[in-house]
Amino acid sequence: MIPDLLETLPRSQREAVDSAGYRIMRWMAAREVLQARVSKGRIAGPLGDFLAHWLSLAPAKDADSDLWLSFNYAQDQAELKLAGGSATLAHSPLEQALLHLPALRSFWSQELRQQHFVALRSLVPQAWLMDSSQVPPGAVIQGLHSVSWEQTPQLRGQQWEIQDSKGQIVTNRSLSQNSILTSRPASGVVLKAWYGRNDTGQVVLRSLEAAP
Repeated sequence: MIPDLLETLPRSQREAVDSAGYRIMRWMAAREVLQARVSKGRIAGPLGDFLAHWLSLAPAKDADSDLWLSFNYAQDQAELKLAGGSATLAHSPLEQALLHLPALRSFWSQELRQQHFVALRSLVPQAWLMDSSQVPPGAVIQGLHSVSWEQTPQLRGQQWEIQDSKGQIVTNRSLSQNSILTSRPASGVVLKAWYGRNDTGQVVLRSLEAAP
């Protein structure tokens, strides 16, 4: 039963699971806006070119179906992270990296509203779009404190891995503009949640269970 399983989670994690379906739907709508702006050339300059390249590699949108999401819950750290789901955004490292991209922070804040943007950034695992561009002198890659992508191989291990745009793990890596550095969640229990719309059209949690 939903109440029994939800009650085992800290209050902040209960709220995160309960609201995740609604927030994912908002993210999907905002992502469509981003696609339209880039396609129509409304984001100009280097950022527009950068986004046009990466959006061209994005996985196809999943066919409409009942929304379900899976979460990794590391109880010892009280950490809840999105682990997958029926929506493309939930399982694509490329899409997750776009959500965390510093250059898009103002866009996501406006389209998602700040509260939902902050909540999604906390829930969605971090990822970085790697390319051949040089990091400006004196700057570091945000979240990694690294001055170059060439230093990222040392980050591999239990916490990090490198994937291609399709989500396949890269084992023999040479720096590529299509590589994505992703973070692995801490080991924990996998929860699976199903969402639907109530009589007023709101996206609500329908069921929740711990995966075997």
